[in-house]
Amino acid sequence: MAAQVTLTALSPREAVADALHRCVLGIDSNNQDLFESGCWKNESMTVVADPITIEGWTAISEFFLKVFALVTTHVTSNIRIELKDGADKASMTAHALAYHVRPDEALKPEDTSYTASCLYFIDLVKDSNDGLWKIKKWEIKILWTTGDRAVLYG
Repeated sequence: MAAQVTLTALSPREAVADALHRCVLGIDSNNQDLFESGCWKNESMTVVADPITIEGWTAISEFFLKVFALVTTHVTSNIRIELKDGADKASMTAHALAYHVRPDEALKPEDTSYTASCLYFIDLVKDSNDGLWKIKKWEIKILWTTGDRAVLYG
């Protein structure tokens, strides 16, 4: 069953958090449309992932093609949202544990994954066209890693 982009009856804070949920569910289910629905798809979007900074939707979407080629699981928690009543801008922090495995190694008994524990610092904007919150800046601070870094970074 394909995941819906728009969910009904979300509170304002849930709607902000849903941008992150759409992104990570899109990555983990290999649903690029769902992932993109959570992104501010223009050249002002920025992703900062230690130690690189990627600016503009064209470069960001190209970078994420590497991630979509993998089997992944992103677990997010401790989400905190700053949102003023009626605002069209918000910020969010979250913890994330991200597992990355090459598709041909996903079911092997030995561990061949690359795992990263991260803090996310996210700035969002509300899209007046579809009413959805979108990530404009996504800073990924890597706290620790285990496994084969080449899985994600080549």
